[in-house]
Order: sequence, then structure tokens, then C-alpha cells
Amino acid sequence: MRQKDIASHLSIGYSTIKDWYGDYSQNGIGSFLKIKAKGKPKSLISLEVQEALRFKLNKSEVPLLGYWDAVIWVKKFFQLDIKYATLRKYMITHFSIKLKSPRKSHYKKDEQAIEAFLKTP
Repeated sequence: MRQKDIASHLSIGYSTIKDWYGDYSQNGIGSFLKIKAKGKPKSLISLEVQEALRFKLNKSEVPLLGYWDAVIWVKKFFQLDIKYATLRKYMITHFSIKLKSPRKSHYKKDEQAIEAFLKTP
């Protein structure tokens, strides 16, 4: 069987088959049986930024209004350009929070009508 046929059968690229064959030729079957540790990825958010975020989230005088506000705040004070999704996931994971703000109420909403509706059986 040719290498192109094997690549097609396994649905992988031909160059991958060539790389595997070269690795097998040089190092033998042992190189395929080893588990190669990749290590822990480096975090974009340092301990200093984490502590500042924790302090800012617990401070009620000037709270963060949302995740975009947190992204802007980190960029302003730490000169770190962290993506929205990354910072959001980090804050939810490490601080167990979800920044939510209530929707604005309609200006014509009648509070007495709502109370009367909720009191009726």
C-alpha cells in the first residue's frame, strides 16, 4: 500500500504520513508510545491583575458595569489587551461571578397596575 493511499484511508495529510514514517525510521516504535507532556499553558492574567480584579469586583463604590467595562479597565490600568471572551471566562471561573445589569423599565409602566394584577387571586 502506498503512503498516499494510507493518508487517504486515515483522512490525514500526506505530509503527516511522511513525518510519521521519518520519525519511525529514526527513533523506532518507542517514539510513538511515549506520552509527550505539553505543559501548562501560561496565563495571560498575572497574579497582580487577578488581585486587582478581585478588589475591584468587591468594591461597591465604583463597580464594573459589565465584562466590556472590565476589559477596558484592565487595558487602561495594566496595558494588557485581553480579549472579551478570555477575560469573561477567567472571571467566571476564578471569581464565580456573572456581571449582569437589569433591563431598563419602560417609562410608561404603571406600578399600581402591576401591584393590583399581582394581588388578584
